[in-house]
Amino acid sequence: MTTAVQTHLTVPRMTLAEFLTLPEGPPNFEFEKGAVVPMASPTSRHQDVIFELTRILKDFTRQHTLGYVFMGIDVFLPDEQHVYIPDLGFLSNAKRDHHSADDGKIHGGPDLVVEVTSSDPDRDRVEKFRVYFDNAVPWYWIVDPDHLAIEEYRATPEGYVRTASIMSNEEFRPKLFAGLVIKLSELVVATTTK
Repeated sequence: MTTAVQTHLTVPRMTLAEFLTLPEGPPNFEFEKGAVVPMASPTSRHQDVIFELTRILKDFTRQHTLGYVFMGIDVFLPDEQHVYIPDLGFLSNAKRDHHSADDGKIHGGPDLVVEVTSSDPDRDRVEKFRVYFDNAVPWYWIVDPDHLAIEEYRATPEGYVRTASIMSNEEFRPKLFAGLVIKLSELVVATTTK
């Protein structure tokens, strides 16, 4: 995910109702238990990785009529204390109603959340890792755009369990999408030909 802006300023605090009155970005903000977290602008490499993954997942899920892939949309998590903007997400047909026609946002836990790490990877690997699990998100991918590595996690009663660690010269076969093969080398080409 595009990381929180690192700043010496005090992060403002407000209620969720007050947060909802903020104007649409940019700048964009996430909401964490009353804290308003500003988001930094993404790098071109970060955006290229997200774009390629989104294209691959959209093509596959449309072909197999599996559900809805979204990119950079506010997700209002069930605990009502967190509003995140994951880089990429997926709603199965069973959860399609989590996408609101009224505001165009996601209300509830997606089947999959993908965060592409930036300058503050600990936020994705620790804080968001816990929050997504606590909000019953069954699948979580963390993508390192610099090394083009993907870690896949599946929720279990004991917590997230890593089911795959894939490096740039390998193929990623996500457990959530049977039959899908993502060649990470294609993501490398997409991000290095500029």
